[in-house]
Amino acid sequence: MKPSAKRSALTLTASIAAVFFITLLVSGTPTISLAISMLAAAIPFLINKYRALKVERERDSSWPEALDSLVSALQSGIAIPEAVCSLSAHGPELLRPLFLMIEEALLEGGDFVTVLLEAKTQANSAIADQVFETLIFAKDFGGKDSNAALRLLSEFVREDIAVLEEISTKFGWIRNSAALATVAPWLLLLLLSTQASTREAFATIEGTKILIVGVLLTGIAYTWMERVGSLPVPERALR
Repeated sequence: MKPSAKRSALTLTASIAAVFFITLLVSGTPTISLAISMLAAAIPFLINKYRALKVERERDSSWPEALDSLVSALQSGIAIPEAVCSLSAHGPELLRPLFLMIEEALLEGGDFVTVLLEAKTQANSAIADQVFETLIFAKDFGGKDSNAALRLLSEFVREDIAVLEEISTKFGWIRNSAALATVAPWLLLLLLSTQASTREAFATIEGTKILIVGVLLTGIAYTWMERVGSLPVPERALR
């Protein structure tokens, strides 16, 4: 088993066990505790997913700053490869590892165009595709319009990011409301499980069947909500 898969399995097991014992102390019903713990096991993975999406958005939001630095460097008379390499130390924090990789590849004698194409694949971003293709074009043809093209690209990227952030904020309210609606019935069930009548009802076979159906429907509803509430990933036209 790969280390990442092993960590995921341990995280899943630990999440289920922790939530199960906590809810069991509250409800005193193994069936209800197991149903809630199965649903709560997805929480660590959802947190990791949202963290990764946040880092990706912050990385994309850093490209206009990188483009501004490139324009300033080129205006001072620095060659395009040197300007790109300077971003490994003076560029946006989240993009420095990418430009450090470019700098190391160039210092090892790599071809500028080939290195940028490899970096474009590594970045896996539609914005990075535009930036690197513009740099390749500027390196091949040069001219006084290179700075203007990079500056114009920076403006376009800023506008796109602003629109996406506005849409993401609105979608976030919808997603949070849907998530609250998904969790609320199970919290209510946990509170009701403190009563003996509720514990007796869900200790039966019929009660167990209801819990199983509830877990399945909750998972399907949340998955559908995530798909509807997620923003489409921009296509990489310049891949």
